[in-house]
Amino acid sequence: MIRVLIVDDEIYAVKGLVSGVRWEEAGVGAVFEAYHAAMAKEILLREEIDVMICDIEMPEASGLELMEWAAEQCLPVETIVLTCHSEFSYAQKALQLGGTDYLLKPVVYADLEQVLAKTVRKAQEKRKVSELGDLYQKYAELWNSRKPLLIERFWEDLLERRIRPDREAIAAALAGCDIDVRDIERVRLVLISLEQWEKPLSEREEEIMEYAVRKAAEEILLASQTGHVIRDRRGHTIAIVPVPEGGADGSEEDLARLCRTYLDACRQYFYCRLSCYVGEPTAIEEAIGSYLALQNAEYRNVSRMNAIIELKEEPLDVSFPSAAQPSMLELADLLEQGKREEALRALGEKLRQEELTVETLTGMYHSLLQVVYYVLHRRGFSAALLYGGEGWPDARQAAKSVERFESWAERVLETADRLLESHSSASPVVQKVKAIVTERLSEELTREDLAAAVFLNPAYLSRLFRKETGMVLTEYILQEKMRRASELLATTESSISEIAGGLGYGNFSYFARQFRKVYGETPHDYRKLLKRAK
Repeated sequence: MIRVLIVDDEIYAVKGLVSGVRWEEAGVGAVFEAYHAAMAKEILLREEIDVMICDIEMPEASGLELMEWAAEQCLPVETIVLTCHSEFSYAQKALQLGGTDYLLKPVVYADLEQVLAKTVRKAQEKRKVSELGDLYQKYAELWNSRKPLLIERFWEDLLERRIRPDREAIAAALAGCDIDVRDIERVRLVLISLEQWEKPLSEREEEIMEYAVRKAAEEILLASQTGHVIRDRRGHTIAIVPVPEGGADGSEEDLARLCRTYLDACRQYFYCRLSCYVGEPTAIEEAIGSYLALQNAEYRNVSRMNAIIELKEEPLDVSFPSAAQPSMLELADLLEQGKREEALRALGEKLRQEELTVETLTGMYHSLLQVVYYVLHRRGFSAALLYGGEGWPDARQAAKSVERFESWAERVLETADRLLESHSSASPVVQKVKAIVTERLSEELTREDLAAAVFLNPAYLSRLFRKETGMVLTEYILQEKMRRASELLATTESSISEIAGGLGYGNFSYFARQFRKVYGETPHDYRKLLKRAK
């Protein structure tokens, strides 16, 4: 008989399902109950659970996080997802791509029984296969469940240079994922930049919607191809699209059409605007160059939104004067990752390979400064901080000899690295954004307004702010407005309508809902509580 686990932080909802669903008719022999993710994990590790019925919205850990944990543990459990937010019905298909069914709360028992019957059949089929070859099936399921994680780790390692970018090393790494390098000799990378939500979302809701956006990318951009969609350490979503052997006619036009379909679908169903930055076809061992160029294009773009931007139309990469020198973007990426020694080695290797002249050293002098300025600006620092009042040799002095140039280059990179490390948790950009929010609490600020004020791409600013503060930018603006509202409620006799208007809220009801979202009380009840406490 099939064993089912119900996971929901609403105890009465769990009890209602236990008593209201006809479990035996669905082929279920045992039903377990859990009221939070930690309790569910204990049961999943202790009992052989076939089907999990799980609420998405739970405190501490969401249902999606519980599902991801179960996948990491290689637990062969089928999942039915529940949520009370009807506006998330458009995410149903995206979630089903991960092997789940989706129902809205309050659950209609007949609907759940229908979905449950289908899910039970899938679980029973697994049991039959297991009976035919229990040991084989155990390891086959273990492998199949971990294979997507291994593939994602491969691409992360390749794009972060943890795998040597040569044919032999890549082929060996792919063999560990059961993939023949000949199947993906050439690829096109698509960087998906989420630029704006078109409706208010909480931080948890944004996480769920970002998950749905990534799953939709798998469905639409990859279609039936054997590509992959990953999220890198900077928060970018990257689609790796295989290029057909020989570059089939129309493949580029097909990808552009799929990108447009994807942008339209995300705006219609997920209430967000995003752009697709499309790289040129490249050999897999050269994918890192395309990846860096896409990052640069997204960072520099401040004028086009909800667009398809192809690098062949807008070449944004900048290189050293000599084609044999390392790419400016590669050196910038190494420095930004804190890999100063690697950047110095790469620069030194090229110096030894070239027949250098005063002219080439002078060109490299200016190019290296561009690298440093580029990295400092991405992290929100002024280039003036690099000098710190010290005297630096100019291009003429540094290019006097290779020895002088190497000494200067080492000093510049060391100073920049030290600056980035010492200010890693206090970016001037984030500080300036916070100051602007404080000064303009009476206005209806958007992410685009703040990005324009600090001369950054909105999507890049959002990732930078979240990485350094742990908060979504819109949530920070809301909290600061409500903090100011609470101060005014406590220290002035201004009416609640006046306070709402002074903070840029023309709709009193909306202001009250937002205040209650932060403080758990309406503004009126909050003020009454304060007066009672005096």
